[in-house]
Amino acid sequence: MDETLELRDAIESLYETFASYPLRDDTNACSCCHNRSDEQRLHAKPLRKLNEDDLRQYAADALFVWGDANDFRHFLPRIFELTVAYGDGFEDPQVVIGKLDHAEWKYWPDVEQQSVERFLKAVWDCRLNVETHEYCEREIEHWLCGFAKAGSQLSPYLAAWLATDTANARLNLAAFLADSGFLKPNCDATDFWADRSESFAELVAWVRSDAVKAKMTKIAAEFPQHAFVERAYILLP
Repeated sequence: MDETLELRDAIESLYETFASYPLRDDTNACSCCHNRSDEQRLHAKPLRKLNEDDLRQYAADALFVWGDANDFRHFLPRIFELTVAYGDGFEDPQVVIGKLDHAEWKYWPDVEQQSVERFLKAVWDCRLNVETHEYCEREIEHWLCGFAKAGSQLSPYLAAWLATDTANARLNLAAFLADSGFLKPNCDATDFWADRSESFAELVAWVRSDAVKAKMTKIAAEFPQHAFVERAYILLP
């Protein structure tokens, strides 16, 4: 995902906000799941130099079998930055962003919550404007699921999508409707959505809403050359 200036500034804000959380000598990785070299990898480089291979295991296991909320806050800026840069190639956004809920981020100091919220808004704005590609609907769903698992309401993100009138945001909406499965008659909250059934239901209702149908009608008229646009329009109730 290409970074906008707003997203870059939001990431820098994360580094500044969470700089007060030091890296402990021992982050208490579960000895049944990890060995000493896993711990050493976290200490081998400065935070900003840690790459996706250095942090992939920690990003997946943080708070469950590796470290506490303060350890997570130390690594949060770099983990979020790598998620933007590599997406599923690093770790699924719904896993990474979902860690916020396990870290009880809604009880963090206001400045920390605001920095995280700024990042989430900036990454969503950026993601909406990525050029449509084969698996974009999956990436969009992963981010939405991440927001839900973090305990955020989806309505502001969905409203922002309808309000964003760039060509890529409109085409991404069509691709999402055509290929994500949320318009299927019997779609269920499974996998990562299983513990966020209310958010899943909110998203299902949104894709079937009059507002989305009105938007999709305009998109279908503007981009008739794309088969996925026609497919999305036909699927709408």
